Amino acid sequence: MDIFVEQLVKKPADGKTMALKILIGFLSALITAVSVFLMLIGIMLAFLLACAALYGGFYLISGLDCEYEYILTNGEIDVDKIIAKRKRKRLITVKSSAFERFGKLDDAPEVENGVTIVRVNGISKENAEDYYADFNHASLGEVRLIFTPEEKVVEGIKPFLPRPVRVEFDRKYGR
Repeated sequence: MDIFVEQLVKKPADGKTMALKILIGFLSALITAVSVFLMLIGIMLAFLLACAALYGGFYLISGLDCEYEYILTNGEIDVDKIIAKRKRKRLITVKSSAFERFGKLDDAPEVENGVTIVRVNGISKENAEDYYADFNHASLGEVRLIFTPEEKVVEGIKPFLPRPVRVEFDRKYGR
C-alpha cells in the first residue's frame, strides 16, 4: 500500500519580519516620493526610479512570506521551504526508517553539541503540536528535525519507523 501525505504549514510572522516589512515599505514610499518630486522639476528618468522603487518594495515585502511543505511518500519525508509562492527550496529529505528517536518536542532529550537542528515549525492548526525526529543524515551528520505535522502525517510516518522507536512512541502517546 502506497502512502502519500502532503501538508502546508505557514510560518508565523514575528516582530523582526513585521519590522522589515514596515522599513521596506517606508523606504519604497520615500524613494517614490522623491522620484515624483524629481519628475515635477523635469527629470523624466525619475519615473523609472519610481516604478522600480514600487516594484522592488512589493517584491521584497512579499519575499518575506514563507511556508513549509511536508511531503510524506512511503516513509520518505521531504521538507520544502516555499518563499512567496514563487520559489521552492528543498531543506531536507529523510527516510523515517532512519529515525533514532521520534516524539513530541516537549519530551525530547537535550541536544548534544555538534547536532544540526533543522527547525521548520510554523502554524498549521491552532492545536497542532511540535514534534522532533533525531537521525543521522548522510551530508549533515547528526540532525534534529523539529516540525509541526498534522495527525495524518504522524500516522503516515508510524508504519515506517524502526520497531523500537515505534514501540516507544506508542508507549508514550498511546496510539
